[in-house]
Amino acid sequence: MPGVQPSDYSGVVGKLDIKATVNKESVKVNDAVTYKVTISGNGNLRIASAPLLKLSPNIEVYDPKISDELKNGLNGTTGRKTFEYLMIPRHDGDFTIPPISYSYFNIASGRYEKLTTEEFHLNASKSNEKNTGVSVYGGVAKEDVKYLGKDIRFVKSDPGNLKESGNIFLSKQSFYTSYAFALLAFLVILFLRREHIRRNSDLSMVKNRKAGKVAIKRLQLASACLKNEEIDQFYDEILKALWGYLSDKLNIPVSDLTRTNAIAALQEQGIDEENISNLSKILDTCEFARFAPSSSGSEAANIYEGSSQFIKSVENLIG
Repeated sequence: MPGVQPSDYSGVVGKLDIKATVNKESVKVNDAVTYKVTISGNGNLRIASAPLLKLSPNIEVYDPKISDELKNGLNGTTGRKTFEYLMIPRHDGDFTIPPISYSYFNIASGRYEKLTTEEFHLNASKSNEKNTGVSVYGGVAKEDVKYLGKDIRFVKSDPGNLKESGNIFLSKQSFYTSYAFALLAFLVILFLRREHIRRNSDLSMVKNRKAGKVAIKRLQLASACLKNEEIDQFYDEILKALWGYLSDKLNIPVSDLTRTNAIAALQEQGIDEENISNLSKILDTCEFARFAPSSSGSEAANIYEGSSQFIKSVENLIG
């Protein structure tokens, strides 16, 4: 039996190793430190999630820069995936970068296994440099007031030849109707424009609305791979489509997305157990199929149909 899935499960199936390094252990306050975590081995490394860091609140950490060196072979994907974190201590003192735990499913043993990095110590000392302020003053150039007093002209006192107009446009009813229509059109356009800006200002809402369309495009790539009998690439595209859809639809960053929190979020959204069970079966099949050369085209076609049906069902249920 594989046992209970751990909370830090990365989603990777295969055989992994982990290594962490820090470029320096003694810095000044507000100086940057680079912390790298490298996941290497064999398996579906492309969907490996970023490790979770638990640091002191006095250390500011940015989202990791992700790079990989992966190759596809008969035994699946091999290589390594690197997560590079930028850390900046904002206060002086001695800090600890605790070990990172990272779990995966070992295909050879049929069990979940946990990897752990070593612990690092970071000393941040006060900086002797003092901030210097630079004041910038502005003013009005002399040329701007050079002709002051010379650009005023007297009002003509002679009334000239004035004639009474017999047809004043402002007195027509059509003028007020046109004005009211133009004002109404302006208000409608202004409302629509503000609504458009509001809807697109929330990036998570935009991703949520477009999640279905993006997933369908990715499934079309998978369909092309299936027609070309590129079975390994087909399963990669299916996994990208499903994980990308879940990330956008459930508003969970890819770096934090695991099967456990994805299923929990789907349940909170009211997705029935049948759809969730179908999703789990599809993910399991895709992850294990890359290690099973006997995967057939008919099985891949069923996977494609099941993935498409799952996305359509979720779109219909939660929009």
